[in-house]
Amino acid sequence: KQWYQRRVRVFDSLHHQMVLYFETAHGPDQVVQCMEKLGYRVGFSLIEKATKDEARVKEDVDIVKYICKDLWNMLFRKQADNLKTNHTGTFVIQDNRFRFLTRVSQSEQYKQRGELYVAFTCGVVKGALANFGLPCSVTAEIDMSPTVKVTLTLQQPPI
Repeated sequence: KQWYQRRVRVFDSLHHQMVLYFETAHGPDQVVQCMEKLGYRVGFSLIEKATKDEARVKEDVDIVKYICKDLWNMLFRKQADNLKTNHTGTFVIQDNRFRFLTRVSQSEQYKQRGELYVAFTCGVVKGALANFGLPCSVTAEIDMSPTVKVTLTLQQPPI
């Protein structure tokens, strides 16, 4: 367990340093875009490796459940706390203790800064869903830190 806690601290530190690096190198306006792109590549590759020996899930709901249970567990060692859908291609994943926000202040001025720390995860989810063949848009909402709601809106294929 101690080795795991060290790995978590190292990854959390790396994540924080990535945000600071992109902020310095590309300016504050580009941080979210850079973190999402990086997350997309990670999510796409992660699903490719994680499902290579498994039967691929095909139904939209089952794929999103896989994201909530298995992918969330790979990333955060816990499942997402809640999943809601409107049954028309929109899903909301809720995590009540989002790891990357546990150290971010809960004041209003830091709420915007919190968006920088959820962008990587949005990219991971988007990349994972793309690997499953589900193009979508992914956004995150921080109501009260460290609670995050990640909204997935599946793109409907043209008729």
